[in-house]
Amino acid sequence: MDYRVLDRKAEELRTAGAELAAKGEGVTPEERDTLMKITGELNQLDELRVQARDDEIEEARRIAEHGATIGGGETPEDAAGKAFRSWIKSGTEDRTALVAGTDGNGGYIVPEPTHGPLIEKYRKVSPLLNECAFFSLNGDTTMFLPRKLTHGVVANATETGARSEQTEPTFSNISLVAYDYYSDQRATQQFLDSADGAEDMMMNWIYEDFAETFNADIAVGSGSGKAKGIYDYSGTHYTRLLSGTSNALNNTCWATTMFSLPQKYRPNAKWYMSPATLAVAMAYALPASANWPLVETRPDGFYIYGKKVVEVDDAPAIGDGLYPVAFGDLSKGYAVGVHKAVSILRDPYTATPNVRFYSIARMGGLPWDPDAVVLLKSDDA
Repeated sequence: MDYRVLDRKAEELRTAGAELAAKGEGVTPEERDTLMKITGELNQLDELRVQARDDEIEEARRIAEHGATIGGGETPEDAAGKAFRSWIKSGTEDRTALVAGTDGNGGYIVPEPTHGPLIEKYRKVSPLLNECAFFSLNGDTTMFLPRKLTHGVVANATETGARSEQTEPTFSNISLVAYDYYSDQRATQQFLDSADGAEDMMMNWIYEDFAETFNADIAVGSGSGKAKGIYDYSGTHYTRLLSGTSNALNNTCWATTMFSLPQKYRPNAKWYMSPATLAVAMAYALPASANWPLVETRPDGFYIYGKKVVEVDDAPAIGDGLYPVAFGDLSKGYAVGVHKAVSILRDPYTATPNVRFYSIARMGGLPWDPDAVVLLKSDDA
């Protein structure tokens, strides 16, 4: 039953009960019995109302996650997901159920209810993808993002004084392009037939491999046919600082780096470095102190000057001319775009006895706000 109907019934009982209770000492024994009955019915209605509301919320959550219709039944999205999983496993499917259609290469598009959770999976396991500004690209593989080139000018004047015309700030658009990432993975038909959940394992492996490659490009990609890396210092993005020591870092450069970041970005700023660089930093003491370590170990991770350290496997090592440390707010400093249409082409013929799964993901990334991140160079020049 709809919990709103129960609410109306409960309100009617409360009104009737209030009228009886208002009589006070003048209530008759029959009316007192009626009042007790109303109280019991109200308690039962409260339990039913809570259960009905919880059931409706759970059904709404199920609809959002799985595309089910109210009251049960199967939506086109359900049919597409089942057909897709059947096709991955055996190559057989009801073609009319694959409502997502095919792409220009003949591969089937992963139905969105199947694709969406996988995108979220590798966002959560990727240390950089989880930190950056995330854009879902629909249709076109290019998105234009605004970027402020110069700050606005604030002038002074008396109450009735003249105001000069201003031309700042100035803006530009940067192109966030999703490039093709492809993978040609294979499995025997026997594996697909015999292993329980083989289709899910195949999809997870494909997405994990995409995530690892894309995460590396977000870190150090050249920007040519792939994402432009955070640590790729070529070009004019991000503030760059020197450690002051050739081919090394030291315990004095960390505070300089932190306070070089504008204060407005510091509340959400973090340190980004490889585990090897973090291990070197853990050997340092705070400047002017031989007993207090630079890196603080807490139950939820490592911190430097109160700012969390995020371990990035693909970050550059400490070395001559390299930038092994980034500090800043990547949610403002770096933009990631992922196109929702991932295509899978199943080919059981050209690599027998293996079945080929040719997969394409379209992803891209590039620096966004150049003031939001500082790069630290392990060098004195």
